[in-house]
Amino acid sequence: MRRLKISYLVLMLFVITLTFTGCWDRIEIEDRGYILALGVDKYDPSDLNKYESKEYIDLERKTEKFPPDQKKPEIKTDQKGIDPKTKRKVKPPLPTKESQYKYSVTVLFPNLRMMSKPSQSDEQMRFLFVRPTNNVLGIRNYLERDINKRLYYGYLKVVVLGRDLVDDPGLVKEVLDSLNRDKDIPQNTFLYVSETTARDTLNTMPLVQPVTGIHLFEISKNAIVYGRIIDTPLSSVINSFINSKCAVISRVEPDIETLRVAGAAVLKNYRFVGWLDEKQLIVYKLLMGKAKHTLIDDLKYKSTYIPFITTEVQTKKKLESENGKLELIYNIRIEGEVNQFVFQSGYKVLDDPMRSYIQSQLNKIIKQKANEVINLLKYKYNADILGVGDFISKRRPKDWKRLEKNWDDEFKKIRIVIVPDVRVRRSGTIY
Repeated sequence: MRRLKISYLVLMLFVITLTFTGCWDRIEIEDRGYILALGVDKYDPSDLNKYESKEYIDLERKTEKFPPDQKKPEIKTDQKGIDPKTKRKVKPPLPTKESQYKYSVTVLFPNLRMMSKPSQSDEQMRFLFVRPTNNVLGIRNYLERDINKRLYYGYLKVVVLGRDLVDDPGLVKEVLDSLNRDKDIPQNTFLYVSETTARDTLNTMPLVQPVTGIHLFEISKNAIVYGRIIDTPLSSVINSFINSKCAVISRVEPDIETLRVAGAAVLKNYRFVGWLDEKQLIVYKLLMGKAKHTLIDDLKYKSTYIPFITTEVQTKKKLESENGKLELIYNIRIEGEVNQFVFQSGYKVLDDPMRSYIQSQLNKIIKQKANEVINLLKYKYNADILGVGDFISKRRPKDWKRLEKNWDDEFKKIRIVIVPDVRVRRSGTIY
């Protein structure tokens, strides 16, 4: 009995010992640098002189808030390019010219001192560093020589890919592999393609949320509400490339004091092939069944545009064979509401003939827009971002074996039929 008690005591001490070892390698929160945003550009030695080039000056003129013929006000900055009054960087920092590299990586993390009471009012809210490197995530090892923080990717919110980078499929594959392989990087990290460079994008300080990584992350979370943006997490992009060798990545447009997230980049075989604008993206989301709470404002009655907001979208696909050729049919059931018309016009939106007119016209508009997007994807981009091949492989594996070998050509031959079914359910508080 005594031996049994001793055995229980030893076992209990052993369990207690295991439970008290959780903090042996802890790092204090103020000693960490929580990387919220990562920008990856293709390294270019001539990039050092880029901001004096005609192309960059023209780009600035497109985004500035005063006429091009008006002289831009001179801003005096310190040696780091920071305006001492606003504490805003006028020009993004550039990597030093040392030797030939593959990437120019931008790292952004917040200043945690700003969250504490002793912080000074003139401190920066975030820190931004740019370094050349041959390994994307290896930039952390370079930066730890310069800053007194242990950099951590576990809270990474966004990764921005530069426009030049996505033209090189080899570099894109390396970037995606490093992001997917690292155990600290969350799989729900959102990916973006910048219209210019990732460095320009992350250097922008939006007025509403100066910490760029949080700003972009919160916009992408609203993709379920707004149809003109799409959320493209790392896991989704990786799976798209695996299943169809194509992917859609959200587009970000840097401005002076804001970042506009709208539309998307289309990549095929890890190479950029073109853009989807905002309205094309709405159609794409409808076809994918992801366009809940989307505004469709193309319907015009006399001189009034009738806005229609979707409240429920159900997309069902089916394959049919006609004369030995496959036909993919999209049945899209859309329910929504009209939230604006003409006051005291004499029409009741929910009563016929007005209701039938709105529904029939919206069906025609959606079908026309969808056919335009499908033709764009089939004949210009030749990119199966709709997952047609993946759908055929699951439903008709025998046909897929025949089509798979020459899918780029076969994709153009697949007839895609759009059958929208719009139902107006509500019209606001006025009937």
